[in-house]
Amino acid sequence: MKQALLLLALTGLMSAADNRPADEKAVRASVAQFNELAHKGDGAALDKLLSADLMYSHSNAKVESKAECIAAIVKSKPNFVMDPGLDVKIYGNTAVVHSKMVANNITNGTPTKVALDVIQVWVKTGGSWQMVARHTTRLPV
Repeated sequence: MKQALLLLALTGLMSAADNRPADEKAVRASVAQFNELAHKGDGAALDKLLSADLMYSHSNAKVESKAECIAAIVKSKPNFVMDPGLDVKIYGNTAVVHSKMVANNITNGTPTKVALDVIQVWVKTGGSWQMVARHTTRLPV
């Protein structure tokens, strides 16, 4: 019985998020860099920050590849304003980020603000973090 409880406790610890402050800080910096590059419309820098396998899902259910995502961002130069309560969980070489944010866009020449709930997945590759997935959900107003 004691062995079963010990095994259960160890399994729970293995599935919990890692406490790695340096990686958490680096992921937070990567999220901020993504937001800054998006606002600048810097496609070349975004190309390095986003994984080749990127799945970028919008709140309207549109899913973009890396190339489609970069093209749309360069065209629209959105200003993503994240809530300060950004939550980052590290699991080995993978990070899951959750936050609320406001996407400030220009749609057909008209400024728009959309409140969103966002989940991002980042993977550490070659010492740097790359976004591999992003999904947003519109928040009720």
